[in-house]
Amino acid sequence: MSKTTRNNQAGADSEGLTPRLAGILTAVLEQHVATGKPVGSRFLCQQCGFDVSASTMRGELARLEALGFLTHPHTSAGRVPTDKGYRFYVDTAAREKRTRGPAAPAVQAASASSGLAGLEGEFEDELRNTAGLLARATGLLAMVSAPAQEGTDIKHVEVLQLHPDIVVVVVITDTGGVSKKLVVFTEAVDPGLVNWARCYLNEAVIGLELGSRRLQLLLEDPALSGMERSFLAAIASAFAGAGSGLAGLFIDGASNFFSRLEADGSDSVSGLMELLDRREDIMKLLGAALSEHRVYLRIGREMPAAVMQSCSLVAANYGVANRNLGTVGVLGPTRMDYPAVIGSVEKTAQMLSRLVEEIYH
Repeated sequence: MSKTTRNNQAGADSEGLTPRLAGILTAVLEQHVATGKPVGSRFLCQQCGFDVSASTMRGELARLEALGFLTHPHTSAGRVPTDKGYRFYVDTAAREKRTRGPAAPAVQAASASSGLAGLEGEFEDELRNTAGLLARATGLLAMVSAPAQEGTDIKHVEVLQLHPDIVVVVVITDTGGVSKKLVVFTEAVDPGLVNWARCYLNEAVIGLELGSRRLQLLLEDPALSGMERSFLAAIASAFAGAGSGLAGLFIDGASNFFSRLEADGSDSVSGLMELLDRREDIMKLLGAALSEHRVYLRIGREMPAAVMQSCSLVAANYGVANRNLGTVGVLGPTRMDYPAVIGSVEKTAQMLSRLVEEIYH
């Protein structure tokens, strides 16, 4: 930012910030994110291009503090951002920076080399790898939720005979979900019956919703022979498992996340450790983002639980046209590099959307 821009006092935004105040707030925030230390007026005057006196700078910092954007820890002369300061930055300067800046290199590399072909049966492995990739790209806690299977349609059914008395049934849904069920019979199964079941199911039930009454009727169709109905009854649990409605959750980067919190002096580390053990609470947190069509961002006191109010959540959804299927999220301390994290989350969500489109549609 040039001296002219930093010192332009004409006009003010809805928060009462002149361009110079906004520039000072941005400089304080970016320096604090980089160092973790309070930022003083001398540094701003000497290192950040503000052509004003030290007394003028102290007055501007005091004004930002009075407006609630900055605070000063203990008796320090330096300032640190508040949650309101981070929110202003994310909604203004950070948005411009991530729009102009490049995608995170690690995410770009994954998109180019993920090997999309033939991953129908390995979609969960891809989500697990994505969580690890995002954790490394951001140095924070990465979370990826798999699509819930409830309310989804059947795309393909595979019935395979592994041994004379063992059959595996694979149900693939239109959201990329894969359910595998191993069925052990008390005696050898006729291979012709296994082949018949594969053909019948892929003709009769494709496009039906899991758990629907129509699916159940086709599995119990009285027009079928007794042997055919008995075989379908034995493997019917494969469809019940596919429709359980439980989405998978993949988390990576916990060690770096907790180290960052400890470095920032957070007193919520033990409470957050307990929270991460309750997967259903994390799923609710990500579920709140599932209906959003833009980046979902909650900073500090905007977080729903008191134990999380030293943190910020950045999340984005992935899926197909007009349907969000899962969420990619990063949890970190409020002192994070928001443009980089938001960019990484957005690119990762886009990568997963392309993956779902290519494999399942």
